[in-house]
Amino acid sequence: MPREDRFFDLFSRHSRTIVSAAEALNELLAGKDTEQHCQRIVELENEADDITREVLLATRRSFITPFDRGDIKDLIMSMDDAIDMMHKTVKTIRLFEQDSFDP
Repeated sequence: MPREDRFFDLFSRHSRTIVSAAEALNELLAGKDTEQHCQRIVELENEADDITREVLLATRRSFITPFDRGDIKDLIMSMDDAIDMMHKTVKTIRLFEQDSFDP
Protein backbone atom coordinates (compact mmCIF):
# COMPACT_ATOMS: atom_id res chain seq x y z
CA MET A 1 0.00 0.00 0.00
CA PRO A 2 1.35 3.45 -0.87
CA ARG A 3 1.87 5.86 1.97
CA GLU A 4 0.00 9.18 1.95
CA ASP A 5 2.54 12.02 1.95
CA ARG A 6 0.35 15.00 1.03
CA PHE A 7 -0.06 15.82 4.72
CA PHE A 8 3.21 17.73 4.70
CA ASP A 9 2.02 19.90 1.80
CA LEU A 10 -1.19 20.63 3.70
CA PHE A 11 0.75 21.46 6.89
CA SER A 12 2.96 23.78 4.86
CA ARG A 13 -0.05 25.53 3.28
CA HIS A 14 -1.66 25.95 6.68
CA SER A 15 1.59 27.36 8.12
CA ARG A 16 1.83 29.91 5.31
CA THR A 17 -1.77 30.92 6.01
CA ILE A 18 -0.96 31.43 9.70
CA VAL A 19 2.09 33.55 8.85
CA SER A 20 0.04 35.69 6.44
CA ALA A 21 -2.62 36.21 9.09
CA ALA A 22 0.02 37.13 11.68
CA GLU A 23 1.50 39.68 9.28
CA ALA A 24 -1.98 41.15 8.68
CA LEU A 25 -2.58 41.27 12.44
CA ASN A 26 0.74 43.06 12.93
CA GLU A 27 -0.24 45.65 10.32
CA LEU A 28 -3.71 45.97 11.87
CA LEU A 29 -2.22 46.62 15.32
CA ALA A 30 0.10 49.20 13.78
CA GLY A 31 -3.08 51.12 12.90
CA LYS A 32 -2.90 50.75 9.15
CA ASP A 33 -6.14 50.09 7.21
CA THR A 34 -7.85 48.40 10.15
CA GLU A 35 -10.92 47.12 8.31
CA GLN A 36 -8.91 45.86 5.33
CA HIS A 37 -6.63 43.84 7.60
CA CYS A 38 -9.57 42.56 9.64
CA GLN A 39 -11.20 41.28 6.45
CA ARG A 40 -7.93 39.70 5.31
CA ILE A 41 -7.60 37.81 8.61
CA VAL A 42 -11.18 36.55 8.33
CA GLU A 43 -10.50 35.30 4.79
CA LEU A 44 -7.28 33.59 5.87
CA GLU A 45 -9.02 31.97 8.83
CA ASN A 46 -11.65 30.54 6.48
CA GLU A 47 -8.88 29.28 4.19
CA ALA A 48 -7.14 27.67 7.18
CA ASP A 49 -10.40 25.98 8.20
CA ASP A 50 -10.68 24.52 4.69
CA ILE A 51 -7.16 23.14 4.92
CA THR A 52 -7.91 21.71 8.37
CA ARG A 53 -10.97 19.93 7.00
CA GLU A 54 -8.88 18.61 4.12
CA VAL A 55 -6.29 17.20 6.55
CA LEU A 56 -8.92 15.55 8.74
CA LEU A 57 -10.65 14.06 5.71
CA ALA A 58 -7.33 12.79 4.32
CA THR A 59 -6.58 11.23 7.71
CA ARG A 60 -9.80 9.24 7.59
CA ARG A 61 -9.32 8.19 3.96
CA SER A 62 -5.64 7.24 4.11
CA PHE A 63 -4.68 3.67 4.78
CA ILE A 64 -1.12 4.51 5.81
CA THR A 65 -0.28 7.92 7.23
CA PRO A 66 3.24 9.35 7.68
CA PHE A 67 2.76 9.33 11.46
CA ASP A 68 0.06 8.53 14.00
CA ARG A 69 -3.44 9.73 13.06
CA GLY A 70 -3.98 11.19 16.52
CA ASP A 71 -0.76 13.18 16.23
CA ILE A 72 -1.80 14.48 12.80
CA LYS A 73 -5.14 15.59 14.24
CA ASP A 74 -3.50 17.20 17.29
CA LEU A 75 -0.98 19.05 15.12
CA ILE A 76 -3.49 20.49 12.66
CA MET A 77 -5.91 21.43 15.44
CA SER A 78 -3.14 23.25 17.34
CA MET A 79 -2.15 25.08 14.19
CA ASP A 80 -5.77 26.01 13.57
CA ASP A 81 -6.13 27.27 17.14
CA ALA A 82 -3.45 29.89 16.43
CA ILE A 83 -5.34 31.44 13.54
CA ASP A 84 -8.64 31.07 15.39
CA MET A 85 -7.21 33.31 18.14
CA MET A 86 -6.32 35.92 15.52
CA HIS A 87 -9.88 35.73 14.23
CA LYS A 88 -11.22 36.21 17.78
CA THR A 89 -9.00 39.28 18.07
CA VAL A 90 -10.59 40.67 14.92
CA LYS A 91 -14.07 40.00 16.29
CA THR A 92 -13.19 41.87 19.49
CA ILE A 93 -11.69 44.80 17.57
CA ARG A 94 -14.86 45.06 15.49
CA LEU A 95 -17.12 44.68 18.53
CA PHE A 96 -15.46 47.55 20.36
CA GLU A 97 -14.91 49.54 17.12
CA GLN A 98 -11.21 50.00 17.79
CA ASP A 99 -9.03 51.60 15.16
CA SER A 100 -6.01 52.68 17.18
CA PHE A 101 -3.87 50.55 19.42
CA ASP A 102 -1.65 52.44 21.82
CA PRO A 103 0.64 50.43 24.07
